[in-house]
Amino acid sequence: MRYIEIEKALKKYLPKGDDALSKAMRYSVFSGGKRVRPVITIESAKACQGSLKCALPVAVAVELVHTYSLIHDDLPAMDDDDMRRGKPTCHKAFGEANAILAGDALLTLAFNVIARDTKPVIGIKIVEELSGSIGSLGMVGGQALDLEFHGKVKDKAVSKKINILKTAKLFSAAAKIGAISAGAGLKEIKALGSFGLDFGLSFQMVDDSLDGDALPGRSEAASLIKKAKNDLNIFGKRADRLKDMIEELSKRTR
Repeated sequence: MRYIEIEKALKKYLPKGDDALSKAMRYSVFSGGKRVRPVITIESAKACQGSLKCALPVAVAVELVHTYSLIHDDLPAMDDDDMRRGKPTCHKAFGEANAILAGDALLTLAFNVIARDTKPVIGIKIVEELSGSIGSLGMVGGQALDLEFHGKVKDKAVSKKINILKTAKLFSAAAKIGAISAGAGLKEIKALGSFGLDFGLSFQMVDDSLDGDALPGRSEAASLIKKAKNDLNIFGKRADRLKDMIEELSKRTR
């Protein structure tokens, strides 16, 4: 799944200095992630007959945002995790202050990349969509809700809301901004947004089932996967790679 073009582009945009901040940024970005979200962006653009050249900076921005969120989620004041992907988390490797700053810097860099390397009118639409998905009504709001219910029993409705805000909204935005980068129409953008939301929810449900959380589980994820594939029917064979992705990730064991 990891596109070599994505890796090259990330290396191009990230700072190359030997200072602690630059090292912390690179450490976190190149820590072995699957690159699911930027691949969704690129494949969504392709489904709308867009080019890799136009989609790549947008895909990079999505991965920078995702990595920033992981750094901050791992902090002692949030989920308080010491390890991620078999390696010490950013704050364990570089200290809490540098981890906070690395997350801030990656988030800021994401929007700088969009501003530099997308056409102005399209870039504005992409910034609007991406920022809306990760603020208080999206990913950050989901983390706040998760913290509110920390140590408490969550019912199905609360769990679903957290998963939508914290995970699925960024999946949806990744798909939609891929379409926007390709100059797609509203029908295509809406279809890919629905696909991303369903994909994101199913992705989180599979993760929860792997962690031993039975609420919900793979059975509900399976119905969402089917719905996500149906969301893509208007694209015909151009969306085959997206369908393959969701099928592949739904079967993962870790």
